[in-house]
Amino acid sequence: MVPYILHKRADRTSFPDSFTYFGQSGAHERVLCIDDNMDALTWRLQLIASAQEEIDISTFDFMADESGMDIMSALVTAADRGVNVRVIVDGLTGLVHLKGKTAFEAMNCHPNITVKFYNPVNIITPWKLNARLHDKYFIVDNQNYLLGGRNLYNLFLGEYPGGRNADRDLLIYTPKEHRSDSSVAALHQYFEEMWALKDNTTQKNKKQKNTENELDILKSKYIQLTERLQHDYNVTLGNVDYEQATYAVNRLALLTNPTHTGNKQPIIWEALCAYMKQGKDVVIQTPYIICSDNMYEDLKDVVENGISVNILTNAVESGANPWGCVDYMNQKKKILKTGVSVCEVLGQHSLHKKTVLIDDNISIVGSFNMDMRSAYLDTEMMLVVDSPALNEQLRKQAEQDIRQSRQVTSDGAVIYGEDYAARELPTKKKIAYAMMRVLLVPFRYLL
Repeated sequence: MVPYILHKRADRTSFPDSFTYFGQSGAHERVLCIDDNMDALTWRLQLIASAQEEIDISTFDFMADESGMDIMSALVTAADRGVNVRVIVDGLTGLVHLKGKTAFEAMNCHPNITVKFYNPVNIITPWKLNARLHDKYFIVDNQNYLLGGRNLYNLFLGEYPGGRNADRDLLIYTPKEHRSDSSVAALHQYFEEMWALKDNTTQKNKKQKNTENELDILKSKYIQLTERLQHDYNVTLGNVDYEQATYAVNRLALLTNPTHTGNKQPIIWEALCAYMKQGKDVVIQTPYIICSDNMYEDLKDVVENGISVNILTNAVESGANPWGCVDYMNQKKKILKTGVSVCEVLGQHSLHKKTVLIDDNISIVGSFNMDMRSAYLDTEMMLVVDSPALNEQLRKQAEQDIRQSRQVTSDGAVIYGEDYAARELPTKKKIAYAMMRVLLVPFRYLL
């Protein structure tokens, strides 16, 4: 783990010119923003139901809870009709949340389904443990895809009991005749690169006595699921007009980190800074802010170019990541010294969106958190979209967060949003955070 102390700089000569990465134009592609968790589950099921040839999925975390089982049942049903299904899951979360789970092992036995774990836990190479797969996307028939920040379990999908995060996906639809020169072709190329990595291990599972029975249970669950969606939400799976559901964009660009498990160049981070410098008004939504000294300098450089940067992040009272909350408490003055303002959001659900809005036309959405882990350790993906309509939609949503925030400006002033409702940090949490603030210091480069 020691090698990750050294933070690299990106080779800027390899950076794309604006909106030319992978030669994409986006002229024939269409977009839909998905912020609602039930919609997020439904659209994933719609994509799976529409598949005729192949489904490629990458995710950081996948659980065998209610929404995870919904996805599994849909994948098994698609595989039954001859669709080739490939799934890449992060090796650490796959070990913890999938390995040995009955439904997963049954799904993994299907001849048309192959699952790989990225960088599985290996006690012989413990220094590699911190390099994780953090991409989250679905590709169907190398034509349509969904990309964003959601993992595959109840916290992010559906309306099942328990907690819920506020998150975001973009659905991209490409007419078949244009997919060869589209962003879906670039994403598919990236998936193939990930799939071929030597750091992956294929999860082989021999058929057991109860495998057929468990597969039948998943298939029955899918029938029940389709009936429930039809009855409760008036949704018929496989019956969607993608052209009607989406709207046109001007240009697209796909940004990705290096895929290997070593110390990475911060390709996405420095590309985001380059994009921000092209604008004047920037709004960032991120679950937490955990920056290196280089990242602080980059932010300061952006602001000194005359650009207004407002970062929306979870208030420590509501943040779901305690280490992120503690680091913010330690680093708050340093963050504000860069010249940015910070909105500490106290919304109904913990903020998990990863979005950068630049002026009135550029929206950047994906899996990249504003932290050192996303910059230097993990695989990540962000989609840059030139679309005034999408930008307007996302800025209206960001305004809702701002209304529920206390905004701290670079000069230390505090402005309370009109819907701000103060919450008290519980005493136990105060004590825990006080201890964690000290413990965190020597290890923050791994967050």
